[in-house]
Amino acid sequence: MRALLLTCLATALSLQAQAKVQAFILPNGLRVLLLEDHEHPLVRVKLHLKVTVQDVPSGRQGLPQLALRMVSHSDAGGFKADELERFQEDAGIQLKAMAAPDGLDWQLSVRSRDQDRALGLLADRILRSLFDPGMLEEQREACWHEEEGRGVDPLLRLRQSLSQAPERRPTLTSLGTITWEDLLTFRARVFRPDHALLVLHGDLGLEQAKRLVLLSLGSWTPQETRSAPPSPDPSASEGVQQASSGKPWPLWIRVPGVGSRAQAVAPQPTETLPESAALLNLLVPGEPSLLPAWAAAEAGCLVATDDAEVDASLALPRLLARLEALRLRGFTQADLDRARTAWNAGPSLETLHPEAQMNRALQEALGRGADPDHMKALSLEQLNADLRRWFDPKNLRTGGLKKADPAKGLVAP
Repeated sequence: MRALLLTCLATALSLQAQAKVQAFILPNGLRVLLLEDHEHPLVRVKLHLKVTVQDVPSGRQGLPQLALRMVSHSDAGGFKADELERFQEDAGIQLKAMAAPDGLDWQLSVRSRDQDRALGLLADRILRSLFDPGMLEEQREACWHEEEGRGVDPLLRLRQSLSQAPERRPTLTSLGTITWEDLLTFRARVFRPDHALLVLHGDLGLEQAKRLVLLSLGSWTPQETRSAPPSPDPSASEGVQQASSGKPWPLWIRVPGVGSRAQAVAPQPTETLPESAALLNLLVPGEPSLLPAWAAAEAGCLVATDDAEVDASLALPRLLARLEALRLRGFTQADLDRARTAWNAGPSLETLHPEAQMNRALQEALGRGADPDHMKALSLEQLNADLRRWFDPKNLRTGGLKKADPAKGLVAP
């Protein structure tokens, strides 16, 4: 009984300590979410810029990645790029940028006493970066080398190839097609406060956060919106050629001296309810009927993998048969109740992980978060209907690693 009381007390305190999301909007349209946490003198920031399919014209795969490199390596706010980097290091400011599947993200970590300088640095990067046409070819080459570097690790290459739709993968041709005008158009369309979402977590109150954001990002105004450039002839793009020739699955990568692996990636369908997605991300990775294969939930998809002892081309049908059996059988009411209980316990665990709290707040603000009331009302029939849609064979991207003749090197037929 004593142990039970202590457990209940710990859970109650954890729930009480969970940061409440406070929201406000600047006059320029920038949405801001604040999660107060005064336990440590730290402030974390996440800025998300939405990128839609319409923002990347056909044949310009890699445009978001190239634009991000231009911003990250440009002079900004009256400082040279190397001066900004030294300033960042001297102040202990951790700032990193990344291209996400649905946008561009900046993550910032700083001591609370330096939060003004840190937000000013982020504002310089976003608002006052000076694109230099002389940098374009250098950053274009660096962007392609970054893509090529993923091919060094065959497992990473396979994962990257299956995670991206063929028409969105940067290619040497698509990167070479991107013009200076494309970059300026993309920047004007995407780098807008009314397309952005800012999440703050840490040692600052609501009024302090409003002052901080207003001073640093309040002057952010949309640039003159440029019309998207006309799409080129599809024959000019390797990625479009691949997509138009039919579904390019399975994709086999032949690598000398590497064991076989079969893999199936299932991107989350847009019709899937957020509540179903949250529970399936808990249920599928622990599903015993997939053994000896295993599954994992990753950003926006479920991944099933079989580290095969036989040739991957023989292991893949076996893996797909297990996924199809799970899809047709579905989960039980006991499975649904168990996953719902685990999901309900999630917020108390997130108090130990600020990034998890920020990600949850971000997803909810973007309309992708699961609603507690909707979660209670979710039926077993709806859960299994979303499972069948998610693991529909037409939705799967499949492939794997095969052993190859060392003399032929690494090839992907």
